[in-house]
Amino acid sequence: MGIEIKDINKVFHIQEPWFIESCIFDEIREQLDVYVTFHEGSTFTCSNCGAKSQPVYDIADYNRTWRHLNFMEYPCYIHAELPRTHCDQCGKIHRVRVSWAIKDRANFTTLFDAWIITLAKDMPMNAISRLTGEHDTRLWRILHYYVDHAIEAQDLSNVTMISVDETSSKKGHNYISIFMDPEKKNVIHVAKGKDSTTWKECKERLESKGGDASKITELCMDMSPAFMKGAQEQFPNAAITFDKFHVIKAVNEAVDKVRRDEQKSCGLKMKTT
Repeated sequence: MGIEIKDINKVFHIQEPWFIESCIFDEIREQLDVYVTFHEGSTFTCSNCGAKSQPVYDIADYNRTWRHLNFMEYPCYIHAELPRTHCDQCGKIHRVRVSWAIKDRANFTTLFDAWIITLAKDMPMNAISRLTGEHDTRLWRILHYYVDHAIEAQDLSNVTMISVDETSSKKGHNYISIFMDPEKKNVIHVAKGKDSTTWKECKERLESKGGDASKITELCMDMSPAFMKGAQEQFPNAAITFDKFHVIKAVNEAVDKVRRDEQKSCGLKMKTT
């Protein structure tokens, strides 16, 4: 069953006082350009203080462009004249906020941001760059923006358990230590290196976000002496649980050593008989 699209503004989630003036498919560039404008005499909310019904002061950018989700297999771009308001409440001159982007100076729409974040969970950024045709530096800015805001708003006041593991961030011996809340599956802190000082950084991060080191009752880690030292120094009241995979690895190595020793011993006995 086909559905006739009578209001294309709803398709692109364009809200009043904005409206789509035209949609043009560029056959040479192979892209869809959506041109958005606002009704004459429209007023906007001040992006600085939130005062409503502020008239347009001037146009800050006559062709502001945002990359949007693809139209079929073709890139889609939203274009608009971006006005500024001179607020009669705070007296400031600011660009207006548009509904389709997270901030006025963003290069991508909110839906495009969401797509990149979804892809980044399973793909390296250089692969996403090839898929979207956007430079990876611009795509990294999307992740940094949302991650930084999520970290700023993070509340660690209810954390009672911490698990840690190290991984290599680059080729060679460039390690990072990742501290997590295993109950809520949230990252608490990421520190460079894998020595005992990383636990001090974790404690400082925890307490800066409302956490209490004295409330930490359990720590989970591998059998690294550096980790054990740092954990006992920074969280002396917490019980330490070793990661089962590292325990099993240590047991397997011990059993294998006994096997090799027994094999050598049996071989010597056979030669002497």
